[in-house]
Amino acid sequence: MIDKFRKAAVFSVAVLLGVGSVASAAGKAMKVYILAGQSNMQGSAHKSTFPAIGDDPKTAPLLQEILNEKGEPVVCENAWVAYQTTRNGEDTILRGQVKVGYGFDDARIGPEFSFGIHMDRALEEPVLLIKTAWGGKSLAVDFRPPSAGPYLPSKREEEGDNVPAEEKVGHYYREMIRFVRETLKDTGSIRKVVPDYDEKSGFELAGFVWFQGWNDMCNRHHIEQYTDNMIHFISDVRKEFEQPKLPFIVGVLGVYGTDPDSRRFDKGLPVTDFRKTQFAAVKQYDAKVAPEFRGNVIAVDSGPFYELALSEIYWKRRMTGSWKRRLNDGEMTKEKYLEECTKFGFGDGEITVEEKRTWDRSSSNAEYHYLGSGKTFVRFGKALAEEMLELEKK
Repeated sequence: MIDKFRKAAVFSVAVLLGVGSVASAAGKAMKVYILAGQSNMQGSAHKSTFPAIGDDPKTAPLLQEILNEKGEPVVCENAWVAYQTTRNGEDTILRGQVKVGYGFDDARIGPEFSFGIHMDRALEEPVLLIKTAWGGKSLAVDFRPPSAGPYLPSKREEEGDNVPAEEKVGHYYREMIRFVRETLKDTGSIRKVVPDYDEKSGFELAGFVWFQGWNDMCNRHHIEQYTDNMIHFISDVRKEFEQPKLPFIVGVLGVYGTDPDSRRFDKGLPVTDFRKTQFAAVKQYDAKVAPEFRGNVIAVDSGPFYELALSEIYWKRRMTGSWKRRLNDGEMTKEKYLEECTKFGFGDGEITVEEKRTWDRSSSNAEYHYLGSGKTFVRFGKALAEEMLELEKK
């Protein structure tokens, strides 16, 4: 028996196709986009980093899109968000218009901010984002899709008695699905988020954005299965909502940019290997499905939006700080300290006035969280929206 969610979705598709007099009178269906992932989908960019976007002539025009005439972050008029996450160790659900505050805390953003702003301006109909994101989660275990089967632990996990409990496997996949269904259950549940939702127009499930990867990247056992797990994930989500052509974006991990192996820092992390698994998932998905279902699953790389220059300052601060502590403790000589500074191009090891200014204006978190850069998250969120709109045209 088709449930209430599917009835609403099927009705919405009919509305979009102009079927029936009710649809013609009611107008366009509300577009619904699901955003899911781990900490970088949650979002670490503090609004205090927004002014730095204007320091770069190439990105300065973005300020006109994300700030109002008073210079304050905009609040969308017709884009809304329902967000399930964890804050301070507690399950948290937030609802309202797209604005600053749907990231790690009330002053931060994730990709949803500029994604919602761009959709609000590009579309005539209302937009609802349903975002589920929790930090420190893997696709191999936490978001494991049903068709991937049971989790098979590595030898190290078995020997270390560190096998994930059965109830943990797939828990956040199930929570994601549950929250989407709960949000779209009926008119009353939707109006908790979108007060003026028009039930006659209905809604259309229009796309899915996935942005996750760090925890799998840090585990070789998980890397080996990521491509297959991602293919299962896409298939299961589409099957769950009976949308076999649902536009789907895999946001590719871009910490360290597009060529991680060229960097001087964190050389031991297999970022490049992991990125390949995400691109491969998209390519192999199309190869495995029927022709009519191809071309609407794409990878969008976050690497081009990563601030490499800011990362250089991050590592200079981090490494010279460590060396200075060793120097003060007598564990490193002055000569060795200067030798290391020269080796990494850090000069005398002191942070310059310009570096401090750049750091203070542009960063608000750790490197694995894209340095909490508003410039990164605003550009990437907009890129996701632009690519989604292109997918919908196909």
